[in-house]
Amino acid sequence: MMTNDSRPATRWPRTIGQLMAALAIYLTILLAINLLITGRAHGQATSMELTAPSRSTLASGRWSARLGAGALVAPVYPGAKSFVITPAPLPDISYRAGLPLLDTIYLNGRDGLGIVMWRGGPLSFGGAVGYSVGRWQNWSSRLNGMGDINPAVRASLFLRANFLNGVGLSLQGDRAFGNQNGTTVTMEATYRHRFTHQFTVIGLVGATWADSNNMQKWFGVDPLQASNTNYPVYQPGAGMRSISGSLSGVYALSNSWTVNATLGVSQLLGNAAASPIIETPTQPFGLLGLSYKF
Repeated sequence: MMTNDSRPATRWPRTIGQLMAALAIYLTILLAINLLITGRAHGQATSMELTAPSRSTLASGRWSARLGAGALVAPVYPGAKSFVITPAPLPDISYRAGLPLLDTIYLNGRDGLGIVMWRGGPLSFGGAVGYSVGRWQNWSSRLNGMGDINPAVRASLFLRANFLNGVGLSLQGDRAFGNQNGTTVTMEATYRHRFTHQFTVIGLVGATWADSNNMQKWFGVDPLQASNTNYPVYQPGAGMRSISGSLSGVYALSNSWTVNATLGVSQLLGNAAASPIIETPTQPFGLLGLSYKF
């Protein structure tokens, strides 16, 4: 006869195993979609419900899952005038372990697969492993002769604060590996206001700094590229890469279904904006999505 004390020991690992299997399957699907379809939408429209879970999201030992999809409108590449519309997977899966150095495990469209290692009051600290999109020269005549930038694995560390008055602050460092091999640091501030039980608005402003490797890869022109194009050699140094702002609306159609939309703009700065491959430094973007909470 099974005792009450033995029941959690038999059910809890099964629940964790099912959750991790679901996370692995969905992450594989997410990466496949990005590789095959969404590579052109480079890091746009990520401000809406895509950060690490807040302190009030889950009680210890609980998990939640919200899966969705949408349409993303963004420049073909950073600095392009032309736009592309691509499908956008919108995962938001969290498990609150409540353990030392493992507070929450989560998967979302912004960070990838991550953990909140420490949480105290409004502050949280953690890391993630995600996907950094690439750039292909056949996307635009302006890129002919520049060569391709292959997709890469991206590692992130973040420190975030979510206050009860709706204000959020974030500092995140991202390091891409392989062909990209560059580092960015992004600072963001958000404000969340619930107008009704169903409708919430989220405003975001942010700024991104990039090291010389990142700037050279995305905005530079090396001697080989210069010989293949009409561009002069251009070697941008480290500095502020861009500032951005967005406004998002989240409307609950029911207890399970939610529709969300984001409109925003990113402005390339300094050495990034001065690159000869840039058509326009002003980069509008938008996202419309629908998600279901299990």
